[in-house]
Amino acid sequence: MNRIFRTWDLMGQSLDVLRSDKELLWLPICSGIACIAITVMMLSGGALFFLPQLRAMGAAGPHQRPQLTQGMWAFTLLFYVVNYFVVIFFNVALVSIASDRLAGGHATMNDGLQVAWQRKGKILQWALLASTVGILLRSLEDRMGWLGRIVISFIGATWTLATFFVVPLLAAEDMGPGEALSRSAGLFRETWGEELVGGFSFGLIFTLLGLPAVLLPIYGATLGRSQLILGTILAIVYWLLLAVINSSVQGIFVAALYRYATTKEVPPGFNSGDLMEAWQPRQ
Repeated sequence: MNRIFRTWDLMGQSLDVLRSDKELLWLPICSGIACIAITVMMLSGGALFFLPQLRAMGAAGPHQRPQLTQGMWAFTLLFYVVNYFVVIFFNVALVSIASDRLAGGHATMNDGLQVAWQRKGKILQWALLASTVGILLRSLEDRMGWLGRIVISFIGATWTLATFFVVPLLAAEDMGPGEALSRSAGLFRETWGEELVGGFSFGLIFTLLGLPAVLLPIYGATLGRSQLILGTILAIVYWLLLAVINSSVQGIFVAALYRYATTKEVPPGFNSGDLMEAWQPRQ
């Protein structure tokens, strides 16, 4: 329960910053629109290009494990890299603005996008590294048994913690992916230690906040078809709004934690105890 209460406090502090800088909401919206457009175009083009292979895989039957060709693996990697690049690009812009605002500056959305554009080469390099690691972990998880999946899950969690500060590092400094990864992991160890048992989880809070919307289409179904459609649309809009707020709050919080980890100064609007206890050391 303490984890949930701590997460709620941290989310509330990040939301207070967001209320004063609502412009930050536009960056996740732009990121989402760009990712959707790229996904539709790439998947449509990929489906046409690999149509013969896809037909052969379909003819093999549902009980035979589909084998991706080298071309399919290359396309999958390209798909991941492009989407990673878009997401990281807008996250760098968001964190750059949030970091400046937390330091008392007046950065605008255009300022954040300019910073991200200046870092486009390093962002692309990091997108390539992160997508490659993601595909490798997913591939190993699919091929290994339950024990292997536990090991891969542990490796994935370690990777997530080690890369936590990569985006603010890309936003603040012009460094390559290897240096950013090393620096990110070092900041994490210096501030919270090496052995951790858990930390905040904005995803859990936003999942709980999103559950009530499930009732909208269910209730609409009891009233009629048009009410079902309306309820479904309202639920989707609500979930999209939550996703945008979640992304913005996460960016603000990462910027605040990065400032705390590098300067040991508590950003305005945040509590030092909550930042220090964002993760708990193993007892």
